[in-house]
Amino acid sequence: NHPSVEDYSRKCFEILEEILKTEGLFQLMIIDSELIINKQPLHDGGIHAINLIKRLKRKGITRVDILQGIIQAEFTQFLYDIAIRQRKVKPYPHIKTGMVEVSLQARGTAALQDGLDAFRNLQLDRVRSVYKNISPFKRLDVSGIEDIVLSFFSVLKQEANLLRLLSPVRTYSEYTYTHATNVAIIAMFIAESMGFEEFIVHEIGIAALLHDVGKLFVPKEVLEKKGKLDDREFSQIMEHPLKGADYLLNVDDITPLAPVAAFEHHIKYDGRGYPPVKNLKKKQHLASQIIAIADFFDALRSHRPYKRSWKVEEIFSLMRENAGRDFNPLLVEHFTEAYVRATGGGG
Repeated sequence: NHPSVEDYSRKCFEILEEILKTEGLFQLMIIDSELIINKQPLHDGGIHAINLIKRLKRKGITRVDILQGIIQAEFTQFLYDIAIRQRKVKPYPHIKTGMVEVSLQARGTAALQDGLDAFRNLQLDRVRSVYKNISPFKRLDVSGIEDIVLSFFSVLKQEANLLRLLSPVRTYSEYTYTHATNVAIIAMFIAESMGFEEFIVHEIGIAALLHDVGKLFVPKEVLEKKGKLDDREFSQIMEHPLKGADYLLNVDDITPLAPVAAFEHHIKYDGRGYPPVKNLKKKQHLASQIIAIADFFDALRSHRPYKRSWKVEEIFSLMRENAGRDFNPLLVEHFTEAYVRATGGGG
């Protein structure tokens, strides 16, 4: 309610009204980190455009349609929804929000598969690029991560078969970021099928994509060792949740779920696991519980030099055996049912 905020809101609304009078619609889209206003790119939008893009993406929004008939109060409340991180974007009669669809250009089975292959390869390259630039001395590309997660969400809405979206591990050194990509997609599938709001699914996707970031601070020779780890090496591996959480706590503009999930994804539903936590009086965060299931599912599904790839029904059977100890039993049941509904149970 600061006077300057109200003044800017009023001036923006006056401009909006003029556009609606002449155009009949105000449409904003974000494509490749560029603002498109009524199908015209906004060049050199400056810091304000960058800030708007960031705030919209945090809410899982890449498209806004504002219709004729909107009033000042409706517009102002929408601006508050976008500006304040803790607020969700409410439905409004004259403001429609959503996502720009990522087209798979599917015209028949072969074209669909080509589109999915191109999508997987592109996203894997983007995740690889982000991961290779992670270090204590470089700024994390949060905007790039948000873009990746938004594209995951868009394609999840088009492709029901979860397994088609998951990337195979091609080489030993690719496992960390290939696994991170797959875990993000699986976690978002679970969250979206549970009916979570889009911005929550988006934040869970970001947290899942970064859940194993601490492994980048483990010596490469330990992380990629093909033989059995000795006690010292295993201890180094077990430090990755703490290292990941510590790194993410120092990243500006990242969802608070990211350091939480990085720290908790190896803690079991009953409190076992690592890192050890004294006087643990509450369960993992729900996002961490979802990511732990996604992590387990992809780890068993993936073929590695030292183990076979498990069938989906085998993974679900083992999950059910460990429900209540390792995993939230309600989430296991929900994931199993959602997967069968979406795919017919194949895989």
